Amino acid sequence: MTEDAQARAARLRAQAEEGIATADRRQNAREWAEKQVAAVRGTAASEHGDVRATVDHSGLLLRLELSPLTKQAKQDDLAHAITAVVRQATADARNQVREVYVRLQNEGVIRALPPFLLPAPETGAVTLALPVRGNSPSKRAGDHAEEGPPDSWLKEEPW
Repeated sequence: MTEDAQARAARLRAQAEEGIATADRRQNAREWAEKQVAAVRGTAASEHGDVRATVDHSGLLLRLELSPLTKQAKQDDLAHAITAVVRQATADARNQVREVYVRLQNEGVIRALPPFLLPAPETGAVTLALPVRGNSPSKRAGDHAEEGPPDSWLKEEPW
């Protein structure tokens, strides 16, 4: 082999090794991103914390918490508050997922953001109108004096 052929072979080996290292780095980054995204939890709450929601990385509702005061709210108001809080939690999750991929893009591991990334939905502050905040709810007909949940919340009159 001539010296030129040996030099060219060495360059090709170096390029191949560099390509393999780059591919390994990208594969490791993808695996890291998948783990990070799978761990994402988006959370949100109404202004006074009466409605709280937690969603996974895709926006699937995992947990919905309602304070006892929400029993005093009008059904339409409560439904609107729940929907808005879940929407905020979804926006939080989508923003966290986007941050994972933006980090990889900024480090040069990926060239462009994946096309499956959805934009965060528009959100605003969520306020749930309750009759009187801070006071304990008044007793309704049919409430029992003993502690514990009522026999059935479904049998009582609607809110």
